[in-house]
Amino acid sequence: MIDERTIHRLGGIASARQLRAAGAFSEELSAAVGAGRLRRLRKGYYAVPGAPPAAVSAVLARGRLSCVSAARSYGLWGGSDQRLHLQYSSHARAGPTGVPDPHVRHWLPTEPSTEVWRVTVADCLRSVARCADEETAVAVFDTALSAGLVTLRQLRGILAGQPANVRRRWSLARPGSDSGVESIVRQRLQARGHVVEQQVHVEGVGRVDMRIDGELFMEVDGFAYHADRGAFERDRLRDARLGARGSPPLRVSAAQVLHEWPAVLDALECRLTHSANSQEGRDQPGAVGCFIH
Repeated sequence: MIDERTIHRLGGIASARQLRAAGAFSEELSAAVGAGRLRRLRKGYYAVPGAPPAAVSAVLARGRLSCVSAARSYGLWGGSDQRLHLQYSSHARAGPTGVPDPHVRHWLPTEPSTEVWRVTVADCLRSVARCADEETAVAVFDTALSAGLVTLRQLRGILAGQPANVRRRWSLARPGSDSGVESIVRQRLQARGHVVEQQVHVEGVGRVDMRIDGELFMEVDGFAYHADRGAFERDRLRDARLGARGSPPLRVSAAQVLHEWPAVLDALECRLTHSANSQEGRDQPGAVGCFIH
C-alpha cells in the first residue's frame, strides 16, 4: 500500500526505495502512475502531480536543489539570481533532461539528505555562503534565523571549515528580519553607520519593522503587500497611531528597496535630518518635506 503521507512528508518527490520502505509494492507504484496519482520522473523516482517544478527539474537532471534555489524551497530569501542551482555528487552523471538554461552546478561534498530533490538546510547555507554575493548570503542567513531553522551558534558551526572569506559572513547575520528585503535594508543602513533596531514594539501600535538611529520608524512592505483591503486599512491605522506619537513612519515597498534604493536612502536620510523628534527639526520652521519620487 502506498502511504501518501510519506511522499508528501518528503516534499512531494521520493525514490522507489523510500516508498517501498514505507510499504509500497512495485505493482502499486505502477498502478498509481497509470491512475495519475503519481508521476514517474525517471527510473526509481516518483512525484505527486503538484510537486514543485524546480524540484522536478532537479530530479530529472539527476541532481538536487542547492544554493539560492534550495533556499527558496525552504522559504528563505533567494535574491535576484533566478538560475537553477543543482548539487551533484562527485560520481554522479549529470543529465541535461528538463534542466532550464542557464543553470549552475555544484560539486563539493554534501551531507546525506532524506529528500532526494534538495540538499539539507546546512548544505544550503554552506553553498549560499560560497556562491552568492555577500548581501544575498547574509539575507539568506537572516531569514533562516528568523524562521528558526538555525541559531547564530549553529550557523557559525555550519560554516566552520570553509574558507576565511566565507566563514566571516556568519558574523554579519542578525535575527529580526522577517524578509530578505528587511535584511538588505538593515545591511545597507548599517554599512552607512546608522543604528538599526528591528521588530521594535511600540505601545498602542504593535511591532514595527525598524527604528533608525532611535528616531525614525520604517516599515518595509513585502511583495504581497495589501493583498486585501483589510491589510491596507490596518497599516493606515498603524501609521496614524505612530504619527499621533510624533513619529510618522517611512513606509517603502520591496520593489522600491530593490530597484529604487538611492531614492529610498535620500528620503530616509532627509527625514532623519528634518526629524520632528529632534531639536534641530523643531528649530527649523517649514522644514522641507521628504518623498520617494
